[in-house]
Amino acid sequence: LKGKSKQEILISTYICHPSMANNELSGPLLTIAIANYFKKKKKLEKSLRFIFIPETIGAISYINTNFSKIKNILFGFVLTCVGDDKKFSILNSKYNDTIIDKICVDAYKKLRIKVETYSFLERGSDERQFSSPGVDLPMVSMMRSKYNTYKEYHTSKDNFDFVSANGLKKSFEIHKYVLNKLLKIDEKEIHLGKIKALKRK
Repeated sequence: LKGKSKQEILISTYICHPSMANNELSGPLLTIAIANYFKKKKKLEKSLRFIFIPETIGAISYINTNFSKIKNILFGFVLTCVGDDKKFSILNSKYNDTIIDKICVDAYKKLRIKVETYSFLERGSDERQFSSPGVDLPMVSMMRSKYNTYKEYHTSKDNFDFVSANGLKKSFEIHKYVLNKLLKIDEKEIHLGKIKALKRK
């Protein structure tokens, strides 16, 4: 979805094991809902890029094919495990102190949502590829139950009994809130964040 600026926010979800409702199908469903919501907005300050890919190999292929364009991406999300009714979880970006991290943390507070926080060292999805050396995109995953922390994970019990319309709705609300904030971020604030990241390297 093109905005006024060439700067982009990336929303990535995967489509490689569709028999699983929370670990898989919830991500594309939420991505479609977000795309439909922002498509109705007349003017977006920044562009939103949505990609549906196989996990790991899809992200690697996307980065390899589009490496020259990645410079336009400011930060992004990996959408997975967003459909159950259990606790909220967040997997922070690699550096844990970027603009996207701060806005996500603030969103949980503003919406009065209790959240389990995981460090980037506990990663296990496409944030690995998008945050790899030379790419270094600040990627966050705002999940319900984090992958590999619930007993239904990667079993036949990750089905439509485990996810709910309410679970998806609440995930939609927090992603919508955060994306609306990120779309309005001032250019100076982004620039200062990039300088800070370069100094850290």
